[in-house]
Amino acid sequence: MTLYGIDCSNHQGNLTGFGGVAASFLCHKLTEGTTYTDPYASHNLAFARSRHLPVLGGYHYVRSGNGSGQADHFIARARTLFGHELRGFLWQLDCEADAGWADVKAFKHRWDSRTGGAPILFYTGDWWLRPRGWNVASLGFGGLWAAPNRGYVGKAENVRHSDWVAGYGGYDKLTILQYDARPSIGDTNEYAGSLAALRQLVDEEEQMIETSLGASDTTLSFGDFTLIRWSKEYADPGHAHADGTYPGYVAPVSSYVDGVLLLRITGTRPGDHYQTRLVVHDWDTTHNKSKRIVGIDVLDDGVCTTGDQYVNVPVRRYAHHGQHLYFDVAIFPDGGGTDRAAPVLAGASLRVAQRAT
Repeated sequence: MTLYGIDCSNHQGNLTGFGGVAASFLCHKLTEGTTYTDPYASHNLAFARSRHLPVLGGYHYVRSGNGSGQADHFIARARTLFGHELRGFLWQLDCEADAGWADVKAFKHRWDSRTGGAPILFYTGDWWLRPRGWNVASLGFGGLWAAPNRGYVGKAENVRHSDWVAGYGGYDKLTILQYDARPSIGDTNEYAGSLAALRQLVDEEEQMIETSLGASDTTLSFGDFTLIRWSKEYADPGHAHADGTYPGYVAPVSSYVDGVLLLRITGTRPGDHYQTRLVVHDWDTTHNKSKRIVGIDVLDDGVCTTGDQYVNVPVRRYAHHGQHLYFDVAIFPDGGGTDRAAPVLAGASLRVAQRAT
């Protein structure tokens, strides 16, 4: 299996698409040296999240001098955009300018000490690294990200098996292969493995959780949001909350939640309007109640096409440790008429992946 991805920077400006690349990962330049911050990273990462790319990350363009200070600059920006925990994301140190061996060593030492050794790849080219003779692998980088030794090959179908051979920097083969550069979207890349393998590479040990609606159907009131009442939850299967319901999910760690919410609603008519929402609560564990609602996201806003409507909604949000994620749904009748039987939420399932503790 082969995955494709993009690495981009301020040179691309604001992204509006991926140029036809079926991207599964994106790594954006965040910082350079000790002072430069890429002004497009925030927008482009948000754009990638809106397209539901499963693996995101960032890179630092290393310069000569103060490697530890450069690591501090990169970590500060990464935590602003991704949260404090940096494991589970795709990080890269881009080394192709004037940095010296001492700068790279100092950067990696500071990175490891401050992130707990979060995996980070080393980006360069044989044209740059081979003459220097550095054994980058000895510093504990998670792999080598580079173009083939013969240079860019233009299209993914032009990549040969031999193009994965490195033979420099202490690496026998490339981890991610950069096969082309496009001014509009950035560099295009291949990863020869599955999504699960890529997530393992960035140390994202996924915990898969399934929850399902209880046996009783739930009648929906026209125009009102109805809380989905689940029969079990991941974080606390022993008992329900005080109101007799479970949330859809309780975050075991602070990181991005990836999931899919599937609903079946009966009794709708073509033209009825539906909305599903995610409601996030900060939770008071001492008194087992919500402290406050910290976010309401409209997950889907659509029009029913049948009387037996299935709704399949991606869920992606950063959740802090202990936050409770609830889901609700509402039906708005076509034309506003409510002189008919109310629709029924006849089934629901939620499948969630989040990096485990």
